[in-house]
Amino acid sequence: MFDPVVTPAAPQPVADTAPVGQNNAVINPYALAELIVGHKINWKELPDAPRVLEDILQTPYEELFDPKYGGPLYMGFRLNDKNELERVRPALLDYKEERYTSDLDDTTVLMTFDIHKLAELAPRFKTDDIGSIEVHKSELLGSRYLQLTLRLPQDKLLKSLARVFTPEIVEAITLDPQNVSLIKQAFALALGTWDDKGRFFNEATEFFDPVQGAVANCYFIAALSAVAWAKPYQIRHLTRAIGQPQDSFTNLIRFYKPDSGGVVDKEIEVSDRVPVNSSGNFIYARSSESGEIWPAVYEKAYAKLLTGVSHDYPNILATAWGDCVWATAQLTGGRRYYYGTPSLSADQLWDLVRAHSSGKRTIEPMTAWTYPSGDAAPKKVDYSTGNIVGSHCYTVLGWDYYNNKKYILLRNPWGNTEASVATHGGTVWVYDVSWWRPINMAVIDGTFAIEAWAFKSYFAGIGVAK
Repeated sequence: MFDPVVTPAAPQPVADTAPVGQNNAVINPYALAELIVGHKINWKELPDAPRVLEDILQTPYEELFDPKYGGPLYMGFRLNDKNELERVRPALLDYKEERYTSDLDDTTVLMTFDIHKLAELAPRFKTDDIGSIEVHKSELLGSRYLQLTLRLPQDKLLKSLARVFTPEIVEAITLDPQNVSLIKQAFALALGTWDDKGRFFNEATEFFDPVQGAVANCYFIAALSAVAWAKPYQIRHLTRAIGQPQDSFTNLIRFYKPDSGGVVDKEIEVSDRVPVNSSGNFIYARSSESGEIWPAVYEKAYAKLLTGVSHDYPNILATAWGDCVWATAQLTGGRRYYYGTPSLSADQLWDLVRAHSSGKRTIEPMTAWTYPSGDAAPKKVDYSTGNIVGSHCYTVLGWDYYNNKKYILLRNPWGNTEASVATHGGTVWVYDVSWWRPINMAVIDGTFAIEAWAFKSYFAGIGVAK
């Protein structure tokens, strides 16, 4: 299914050296935090949203966006020896130790008390060889002191995560590869139910509508946004009555054969009922507009396509981990073109986006993806300092030229978490079919403009389906 098609394209011939058709997987931390606490959080009103994420997810913010740290956003996946992401059974599914009953049970803080010699670390890290203790960071303080930052033992990290990641939550966000037979069964929700949460569309299809939920399918949500932006008429509401007196309905979602030019692969029927928690909030994909459900319905239909089931309750977790260009082609039937960033200069990448744009707006659905880890980049990058996410897919919206700098416009499918390196916070005007649309880069909605050189450094590839 993920066998890529590589073809030449304007403006430059390409000899790819980066991963082509890379599978990506990362969970939206904001949706995951809301699933854990059981209710919606108004993130924009919080004075320090990263700190809240740290507390809820039991992970330092700077370790959230790269799977090399083994954080909860990549639960069910790990980096192998080649710095490639692969699916694994989540360790928390096999966690048998008793969870904390109170803060007095947590001895993590006590580990740092009364340490005067390095040898005193050995029993606290359960090792006879202090040389085997991993040093996360070392820093020289003035000319007299060396400060070492050490990672806690794995059992401490697991116990900390187990504080909030109950078995029900782990099963709601990860697909156990040892029980793939369950994929054909109706998806039973331990934390909620299936419910109709509103209208298919509020007004129309918008690129900012699709927001990823608590499942690692960033590639599909980025593709949905790309299609909604470049080909808004492709997202359609096809429905029919299935009951008398016509108060029950079903939706038909068309998926196409990639590289076919528009040949229909499957027509999937699904109802408006989508997964919600006990408070009635979306667990997985949702729209940024309240009362609108089309992104959740499309996600449900995609899960039904991937699992091949005939019932109305497909396993949404089956959508985790995939190729955003392939998913885009499944939504349009377009031919896939992949470009690795190492083989192109920053100027060529900028020209590539311009070649698929009109009036600064992409007119063919484009997506981009980051490296599986910052360590996998040709010149290692730190995703946390750039506020960019590893093994993640983004929607490419277009380009800009501002203050003599070349920018590529992107959208994070989380509807949040924008790059903080080499960006500009002004307003970009793009020609949207028949009118000039302003995109305010200062608003926190996942959209940002990043300089082409920084895009080349942090992103592994870019692709289009046309």
